[in-house]
Amino acid sequence: MSKKLMPIGQFSKSCRLSIKALRHYDDIGLLRPEHVDANSGYRYYAKSQAKKAVMIAMLRLLDIPISVISEMLDSHKENLHRLVEQQKQQLSHELAHKRSVLNSLERISDSGQLIPFDIAIREDPACIVASRSRKIPLDKLLKESAELIYDLYNELQTFGRDFVNPVMCINSDPDKSDLVKVIACIGVNKPYPALKESSIIDIEGGKVAWLMLRGPYEELGLAFHSLFAWAQENGYQQRAAMREIYLNDPSQVPANELMTEVILPIEAIHGGKEGPH
Repeated sequence: MSKKLMPIGQFSKSCRLSIKALRHYDDIGLLRPEHVDANSGYRYYAKSQAKKAVMIAMLRLLDIPISVISEMLDSHKENLHRLVEQQKQQLSHELAHKRSVLNSLERISDSGQLIPFDIAIREDPACIVASRSRKIPLDKLLKESAELIYDLYNELQTFGRDFVNPVMCINSDPDKSDLVKVIACIGVNKPYPALKESSIIDIEGGKVAWLMLRGPYEELGLAFHSLFAWAQENGYQQRAAMREIYLNDPSQVPANELMTEVILPIEAIHGGKEGPH
């Protein structure tokens, strides 16, 4: 064995990786020792391996998954850029989720109750809207729903039409693949345009439970669950898909000033007692 090799304890100190971590990286093939003594099983590392070990330690400090680290270490510049961008995007999604959770917890804390909204019942009228639908993965719901609204609006603009209330999305429950059928809707007046990519549809009216969400769209999940809990508590059940009516434009106002009516079409549970009106 070459004298230039370092035992695992010395190598551990030189590269700031624990002995336990080095043994694990050997077991999974991420960082193999240069030599393993056949009799004792002791691991020995070459000085030339120190840079790779330090890079592993650095990437783990950044919470990069082991499987991605392995690919990063062997990547050319272009592929490394792609992998780093993927990790940045993933982290951005996680941070957005954490901010949403924090905002929801603050709303609950401020209200002092688990349903932190004022919920009421009303009769919504039927209406006629231009619509466009798409199945959207649950984790991309906010982004792609907004895109769907603007795609519909852009088509209406080709007929000289502007935004007309209601501007809303109707969201089905997620299917087994976590896909949500979203119907983007914008009010439309006669004469109805001959749309090619979209449709003119009737939206049925009826009794709804609703609340006003003042704040970012990331808190819609809390609003939806609050409506469902309220409905169960007050003797109602869902009769149609959830709806969100957007009262202002996210491109024009800060996220904390957004106003969204969150709506659950309801009917009395058979044999149950209707709650307050």
